[in-house]
Amino acid sequence: MALALTMLRYERETAMRTVIRVAVGAAMAVALAGAAGASDHKDSPYTQANPAADIGDVFIFQGPETGGLTMVFTVNPLSNSGLPGTSASSEIKLDPSLTYAFKLDLDGDARADLAYKLRAADIAGQAQTQSIELKRATGAEAASNGWQGQTIATGRTTALNAPLEVVRGKAGELLFAGVRRDPFFFDFTGVTAPAEFAIREALSGGDGLPAAPTSLGAFGKTDMTVVVLEVPLEPALRKAGFWVVVSDENGSAVDRMGRTGVQGIFLVETPVGYNPEAYLPRDRDRFPTVGDLNNAYNSTPPADDVENYGAQFAYRFRQLEVDEGKVKQTVDFYLPDILHWDADADRAYPNQRSLREDSVFWTIANVNPFYHAPDDNPPPHVSDQPLSNRFPYVAPSVAQAYEAPDSLVPVHPLYLAD
Repeated sequence: MALALTMLRYERETAMRTVIRVAVGAAMAVALAGAAGASDHKDSPYTQANPAADIGDVFIFQGPETGGLTMVFTVNPLSNSGLPGTSASSEIKLDPSLTYAFKLDLDGDARADLAYKLRAADIAGQAQTQSIELKRATGAEAASNGWQGQTIATGRTTALNAPLEVVRGKAGELLFAGVRRDPFFFDFTGVTAPAEFAIREALSGGDGLPAAPTSLGAFGKTDMTVVVLEVPLEPALRKAGFWVVVSDENGSAVDRMGRTGVQGIFLVETPVGYNPEAYLPRDRDRFPTVGDLNNAYNSTPPADDVENYGAQFAYRFRQLEVDEGKVKQTVDFYLPDILHWDADADRAYPNQRSLREDSVFWTIANVNPFYHAPDDNPPPHVSDQPLSNRFPYVAPSVAQAYEAPDSLVPVHPLYLAD
């Protein structure tokens, strides 16, 4: 009987691999057409063409430096990888034409009540260091994607192998923007699941990156521009919805991200050799291609997600063989696409997303009905990057200079001193 059950399970998992490998991983099947779809890198035609607007990941957690609320986003994915369309670590920076905004919903209506907005400006004679300004916006100005709000801090970004720049705000805010290792983390060691198989295959889908089962190897030695903001954890911020938006000079959103890898996992291109009809958008009049769908998704607010994309997500969850009785519940969990933060709940995804935890692993277990992990490899999995408990927390650049080849002492300090 045990053997029969094992064979039945194996046959079901094998049959599902064809369906789920596409639904989860096709966004990375061709080099830069989705080289990091398990996260949110290269998620649309616009972001593929504009890497400084391309949000890779977002994080929210209580920062050990001050005990404040820490928010993080990354842009310029796969830097220093040598792939076409990417830059060296010494060249990446923020785009002065764009506004980068941390958005916080404080009353549960999926609309921003508070936003911290950032813009950069180039400095004559400086190749990478930029001046930056941080605004705090509330009410209608927070909901808007325009460059609005009250200035609370000004300073400079940190260039590669240059002195650490930490901008301090009027109320004790801490802000860092600079070159650091991509903090994306996915540990698929020992997991048996069609979704895991798909993401693993996708990670090595022609882009030349190693797809090793650790945070040090998932995308190889790659950097990003990382922005870290820590603000006082006032009572109103103990529970919130959180997402990040990048908008253009007209105040139109061009990228956004909340939950881990929603576009990379659920809104994917048709893989080579598969029937396009199964993977093209359901509403072909509005979204002729998957690229059109992803561009539209990035330009619209979370409050409109269920109306705009609910049917598309329901279709994808049925492809993933979510139980029919749970499809609506699953759609309602992932849409609106907002990452939840709750200081009084378990300090783990999906009540936060820290730099250390594997939220992709959590998503696989949450959606995939055939998920299995051995008893000696249960979640949570923890990043093996050299992270710090000192602000700005993220690991050094892969191109970090040290005082000597065999030394671990950087040329310039990487974190705030004790």
